[in-house]
Amino acid sequence: MKATKKNFIDAMKKLTPRKEFKNALETFDRGAFLDPIFSETFYSDEAVPLGAGQRTDVPTTLVRMIGYADIKKSSRVLEVGTGSGYSAALLSSLAKEVVTIEIDEKLAASAKTRHELLRIRNTRFFTGDGTDPDESLGPFDAIIVWGACFARPLLLAAFLGPGGRLVFPMGPFHQQQIALYTLDGSDARTTFHEYCAFLPIHGRYGTDLLHRETIMANFSPEEGEEGSHK
Repeated sequence: MKATKKNFIDAMKKLTPRKEFKNALETFDRGAFLDPIFSETFYSDEAVPLGAGQRTDVPTTLVRMIGYADIKKSSRVLEVGTGSGYSAALLSSLAKEVVTIEIDEKLAASAKTRHELLRIRNTRFFTGDGTDPDESLGPFDAIIVWGACFARPLLLAAFLGPGGRLVFPMGPFHQQQIALYTLDGSDARTTFHEYCAFLPIHGRYGTDLLHRETIMANFSPEEGEEGSHK
């Protein structure tokens, strides 16, 4: 049976107690951010291809991660991985300002256009490596990373203000857990929650580490020694 928009929204709303978040899920149609060719999966709990080798987040995971960020109306939020712009739209209804960074220029431009058409005024779009943003953009009350991290993205943690929260998927390529890094004064703590599955984040905490591990796994000491004499 084809998933319906109403059933989708009702299921997502059950994952959050916040009225503002429930309203945002009703206001922003996930299907409006995706290619019509995938219309049969708009309202299913599945990742949908975006092009450029990327895909959306699984909706239940997206809602849970936003919930762990504990965003308030006064919050400044950094989003790493703009994708379709759907998650940034949801965040915009909860926060004072959303800064979103996307590695792919075409995806970033498309997402920005969608926000302009929807007259969302409190989102700022940037292109580049979101795990190493410009210092002038911070600090932030919450940071959400939409890509698998094989190590804690501590460069981003440095952008957190007092009481800030950093939410990211952490673990190996095939499966991760939602990780919550909280900062309370000088006391930092990381807790792990539901399992999830994301593509590796671009940069030093994801694709670079994966590439390095792949090289080491295929490296033969004998081959290395022979190569050193050429």
